[in-house]
Amino acid sequence: MLRDSPTYYRGTKSQRGFTLIEIIIGIVVLSISIVLLTVLVFPQAQRSAEPLLQVRAAALGQALIDEVSGKSFDENSDRQGGLERCGEVGAPPCTAPANLGPDGESREDFDDVDDYHQLEITYPALEDALGDDIAARYVGFSFAIDICYSDDGGLCQGAVTLYKRIEVSVTTSFGQTFTFTSIRGNY
Repeated sequence: MLRDSPTYYRGTKSQRGFTLIEIIIGIVVLSISIVLLTVLVFPQAQRSAEPLLQVRAAALGQALIDEVSGKSFDENSDRQGGLERCGEVGAPPCTAPANLGPDGESREDFDDVDDYHQLEITYPALEDALGDDIAARYVGFSFAIDICYSDDGGLCQGAVTLYKRIEVSVTTSFGQTFTFTSIRGNY
């Protein structure tokens, strides 16, 4: 084939495309872009869900605090609106700190604050505890409740006092734990 012949140049002039160096530079730029997306943008999606989960944890914690606080102070408290409180002169003694916890009943039948002591519920058991409609908003959540006798400052005591501390810990599906505390008095 001669250089002057039209077929000699036909193959080289009509070829178009990328050189090897251009392809390597493109791969490097694409790799850097993917790394930046992975490091900067994708974690933001998780962080944008955190405030929603925190609000839900606060709502669940408050609901549980309200439920527990609405119960009688002690198993031996007068539930008929009487003036006697457990532990007072002439009234039955309050439950000993070592005996805090349910009195053999299920959660639906809890009637005093210390029945909730060491109650722990994780999803999917939340459906039984909260109902199907509400539990759907708390997928992956769990909670634990601890009760202790306390002084008026909220510190746990080893003896019977006029106060019980209610501590509710709610854990979100991201593993964040939020603790809510309330004091229930014997009055």
